[in-house]
Order: sequence, then C-alpha cells, then structure tokens
Amino acid sequence: MSDQIQTPTPAPVQSASGALVAGAALAGGALLFANAKSAHAVSPALTFSDAIFGTGDIKVLNYALSLEALETDLYVQALQRLTTGGTNALGKTITGLNLSESNAAVKYLRDFGKIEAAHKAFFEGALGSKAITKGSNALANAKFDFGFDDNNKATLAYVIEQVRNAEAIGVGAYIGAIPFFVTTTYLGTAAAIQGTEARHTATITAIINQLGINASGQPSPLPVAPLATLGHPTSKELSGIDVAIEPNAVLTKVSPFIVL
Repeated sequence: MSDQIQTPTPAPVQSASGALVAGAALAGGALLFANAKSAHAVSPALTFSDAIFGTGDIKVLNYALSLEALETDLYVQALQRLTTGGTNALGKTITGLNLSESNAAVKYLRDFGKIEAAHKAFFEGALGSKAITKGSNALANAKFDFGFDDNNKATLAYVIEQVRNAEAIGVGAYIGAIPFFVTTTYLGTAAAIQGTEARHTATITAIINQLGINASGQPSPLPVAPLATLGHPTSKELSGIDVAIEPNAVLTKVSPFIVL
C-alpha cells in the first residue's frame, strides 16, 4: 500500500432521500454530541480533504483511525465518570459516580472500550509511521473533551447516550468511507468493524431502554439500529439497511470534542 496512490473522486454515497435520513440521524441520534462542544475544540471543523493525512487507502485508514482514537478515549473518560473518577488528558478532574463493576452499563462499556482500543491499535499497526496519531502528524497531540467533568451535565444517562451516539455515527461512517478506498485490501476489515459498531450501538441502546434513562428527549424506546430505522415510511432506507454518512458530515459532528 503506497501513499502515492491518488484518491479518485468517489460517486455520491447517498441519494437525496438518503441525505435527509442521514441528516435526521445526525440531528436526532447525535443530539447530545451537537450540544457538548468544548471551549477549546478545533475550529473550524476538520475536513476529509484537508485534515486527514495521506492519499488513497492510507487516507481512509487514517480517517478510521481518527474515529477510533476518539472512541477509545471516550470509553476511558466514560468509565472514569461512571466508576471511581480520574483525570483526562486535558488535566480536567472527572468525579466518579461510583457505580459498581457489576452494573450493566459499566460491564459493557468496559468490554467495548477494550474493543475500540484494539481497533485503534490495528489501524496504527497497519499505518506505521503514516498513522495520523503518530509523530508530527495531525492528531498526534490531539486530546478529547466530552464534558464529563461537568457534574451537573454528566449524568449516567448523558454519559451512556454520548457513547451510543458515537457508536451510531461510527456505523454510518464506515459505510460512507467505502467509496474512498482505492483497493479492496481493507474492505473486509471495514465491514467487520462496521458490524461491531452496530452491535455496540444496539447493546448500549438496549441498556438505555431497560434502565429508562433516555435523556435526549427522543421517543422511547430508542431504536437499537437508528441508521436503519429512520426516515420516511416509503424510503428505501427503511429496508433495514444502515445509512451511509459521508466523511465531512462525520467530522463536523466529532470535531467539537477534539482539542489540538
């Protein structure tokens, strides 16, 4: 794999109706994400063309790595908030809610956090020195702020829904990245990780529904497959197929949590 491979101009990944569905998913399913911008967040939002290092498959892998790095740290900070507390990379103190390890949310978040860390390590291994999180590359010194140090805002419901929203965005992000691959080398890996993101989304949603801690104001119960169940009743996206979210839309949603 070479970073000299040029990225072609991909075909659009969404129809007009698909774009509306993705917009609904981002505006609804990621509502808490949109309302939680860090005071020191990167601005303007990162873009796929300018901020993501590399060309061809390397660029797509770095895009995936950027999301996995964010998710990995999200789980670390979420578990700090739910359990015994800690300090994030920005030096902010996160006070723990002192939930036990037997709590369903804690158990699943701990397991899922390990999986996201493994995803991050996989992409860093595949990319080597070209990894966007290494050396002097764009996100090498990136830190993430999810507002979990705010004791008034960071309730159990808020924390778990932030994690759900990140996973749901990941579901659409991997599908939306497919047209940007130059070779088929990593398509199987992307599909496998997309499936993992979908399972995480469904499980975390089930916990939210079971505990009755929906804090986003959305109709209850929340759909366990949000990107496959939103849209107009006659839309093809309601056939149970997850909707693609194109890279710039994803980066617009996650940039408020990235501090460079």
